[in-house]
Amino acid sequence: MDRLSLGQAAIEAELTRLQQHAHLRKSPKLAQLLAYLVRESLAGRGKRLKAYTIATEALGRPDDFDPVTDSIVRVEIRRLRATLQRIYAGPEPRQVVVELPVGCYEPVFRQPPSQNQTGPAGAPDEFLAAALRESEERYAALVKASAVIEWRAEPDGHLTQSLGWSERTGQEEDLYRGTGWLGALHPEDRERVSQSWTTRCRAGAAFELSFRVRQQDGRYQAMLARAVPLERPDGTCRGWVGTIVDHPPTPERQADAEPGAIREALDLKAEFAGRIRDVAHSAILETDQRQALRTGVLIALSTQLRDAGVILGHADARSPQVQEQKPTRSAANC
Repeated sequence: MDRLSLGQAAIEAELTRLQQHAHLRKSPKLAQLLAYLVRESLAGRGKRLKAYTIATEALGRPDDFDPVTDSIVRVEIRRLRATLQRIYAGPEPRQVVVELPVGCYEPVFRQPPSQNQTGPAGAPDEFLAAALRESEERYAALVKASAVIEWRAEPDGHLTQSLGWSERTGQEEDLYRGTGWLGALHPEDRERVSQSWTTRCRAGAAFELSFRVRQQDGRYQAMLARAVPLERPDGTCRGWVGTIVDHPPTPERQADAEPGAIREALDLKAEFAGRIRDVAHSAILETDQRQALRTGVLIALSTQLRDAGVILGHADARSPQVQEQKPTRSAANC
């Protein structure tokens, strides 16, 4: 049944009721997302509800948001869909039901079946289970077709499941579960990431963290992990979902992304500078030694000439003064 048959007032009343439900009061972000989707649809703008517009207009992402590498919209829509299913699983009577079909961002509004419209026992549960399985299969296929790694974790941050991690790193599920995934990180990043990951998971707020991951071919790729908490009705964290995408380091992040390379370059620079100093010192020493030897030879020669009656000043031995003295010395010797 479309929104014209149900009436816009009834749909807006249902939206207000949903926003006041405990599940959405504990998650204002999801309540805001639901209000945005419903109002855009009621305004006739449902066809423009795409990942980019939802991210930039409802989730606060910047204008350079890339839905290919950032799956925040898909993650939040899945959270909202699951929350609506939990709400409508309750016994409260309602005039309108708001649904988010799989594969579509525009909500659907329908009238719930009356109490006397019943089907075979267990049919609703079987239908819901089949729909959930189809949703999971389609989502898994989408992740495998992209460069995005999706992961899920316990409240303490220990990984329980991932789509794409094994394909990128070669680590099987029994190896990456818990904190085993840290073994695929660059050795120089592991301690930093482990400490930061634990601290941020305890804080219970969404976060981002960059590190280098060993690929199946042995090379290391800089990657960025994004984490979003899943909240219980009381606001406490019941788990985490997130993504990991390629994240080549920019000049501004170079020091954080590749500290080992920076230190290696600095060590090479220091070693090179040390060699330059050694060569310069040797050259100076050798020059000093040659100068001292030359000075000693000149002093000895000057002493011999003086003993022979020839006095040298500052002039060169080939100067006119020396040439004029040579006959005098020869005459004296005769």
